[in-house]
Amino acid sequence: MKTLLKAAVAAIGLLSAGASLAADLRGRGVLPPAPELPTFYNWSGVYVGGQVGYSWGSDRASEFATAGRVPLGRSFDYSPSSFIGGARLGFNYQFGAVVVGVEGDIEGMNAAEGRGDLGGTVRVRQDWQGSVRARLGYSLDRILVYATGGVAFTKLEYAYVSPLAGLTETINSSRTGWTVGGGVDYALTDNLILGLDYRYTDYGRFDHVGGSAYLGRTVEHEPSAHAVRASLAYKF
Repeated sequence: MKTLLKAAVAAIGLLSAGASLAADLRGRGVLPPAPELPTFYNWSGVYVGGQVGYSWGSDRASEFATAGRVPLGRSFDYSPSSFIGGARLGFNYQFGAVVVGVEGDIEGMNAAEGRGDLGGTVRVRQDWQGSVRARLGYSLDRILVYATGGVAFTKLEYAYVSPLAGLTETINSSRTGWTVGGGVDYALTDNLILGLDYRYTDYGRFDHVGGSAYLGRTVEHEPSAHAVRASLAYKF
């Protein structure tokens, strides 16, 4: 019995000594501080910025007889291309690693090209384009990978020339289409965001019924375009 009592007293003494030593060490600041938890970038917020890039298009012009829309066996492809530049405005909201947003942009360009022969020539010019799109992305801290899609709009100017008759007719066609693509954003700082993206845009098919130079002929157009852009934005 005495042996058990002595062992219990010794154990209590050791525990008391350990507690006193730990308290003493804490008091002297020997224990290291707890590490700080890592902070991750938050993509939520409004941003505004600028963009520059390059656009290359495709437009097939196919000719038909206006009466009965009989194919005339004449079609040619041309590819208007241009450097582009403009502005963008958007909003992102992040929950977890998923980022959803909406973005609009408008940009100027100088795309022009023509194709044809002595039977007739078609020339196209495009001065501006824009879009309003939804975005869905996945955040890897300061890197955001996303897909985007929405509505695109532009104005195309076509000139139809009949070299033999010396006649020209011109139309301006405001077009609305769809656009899809994707990109990568990188947060250089908490406010500055660098981006790179690609988009494909399709403006559908439409007809021009000739009135003077192309009297009796109808031209079907199928305009579309590819574009790559680099951007720099400020997030508020």
